[in-house]
Amino acid sequence: MTTPFRWSFDKREQLGSWIEDVPGFHKPHREDIDALRSAAARILAMSDGADLAFIGRSPENFNDYLCGCFSDLESVPSLNLVPFSMRWIGQGEAASIPTHKFSGLREALEARGLSPARIATADRPTALVDMVAYGGTMEALVKVLHRMAAEDGTDWNAVQRRLKIIGLTTRKKNSPNTWRWQQNQTWLDLVPDANIKNVSAPAGFIFLIANGQDKVTRSFHYGRWDSDEAGADTPDEEQRRAMKLAAWLYDLGGTREERQRLSSLITKRPEMKQPATRALVSALRRI
Repeated sequence: MTTPFRWSFDKREQLGSWIEDVPGFHKPHREDIDALRSAAARILAMSDGADLAFIGRSPENFNDYLCGCFSDLESVPSLNLVPFSMRWIGQGEAASIPTHKFSGLREALEARGLSPARIATADRPTALVDMVAYGGTMEALVKVLHRMAAEDGTDWNAVQRRLKIIGLTTRKKNSPNTWRWQQNQTWLDLVPDANIKNVSAPAGFIFLIANGQDKVTRSFHYGRWDSDEAGADTPDEEQRRAMKLAAWLYDLGGTREERQRLSSLITKRPEMKQPATRALVSALRRI
């Protein structure tokens, strides 16, 4: 099994001429950049210094933007875009995944930092970040990690205590009766100590990044978990547009002005009382 390939946008030599003169590429609208920045600030504040694991393809923009923001900085959380899709099999059926498929999925997750042993012993907790409607993908991932821990002999209690879960959700009118996805989720008994937070954003922005945008990486679904694919195929036009956007977001995040904007939003959060959050703001403002 070969871990799914993704281009690195801090190494432009990998990209060659693929992001030059890309047909149909347009810079993001200002309101979408504002929504991305605002949500990113809340994710960082709520994660309280945890390493961030962005799950699947929907949070690509967050990963690429924050990779730019964190470039050349020391003592900041790690960022990983984790290949994962349970679209082709029932949600929550981790126990029934055949061994040859599960081994490939395990290898890909471990390559992106989601080893139960690493989660349990790392210096920082791990925050799982994903778009959430009803919680099915998050349920599936937690059950996969639980199976990995059982097969490895890793103490699951030590793993789940080090997990945070951050759901990116569509903004709704807030009220005492507002339904939240984590309500009535029977699988949460697997992670009784996990800190669960939600970051809401405008519905149009959530739809754009979850469904409307072209993606850099191909979906890592059940059919590819035991594939021997290696390296990258020549990107098609849709991928080139996504790569152009990823590079643009990375470059935006790397500017001093953008880091100041992001850090200023974080300072307005109540989580600034957390030492890890204050340390992150200081790191962003040093350059």
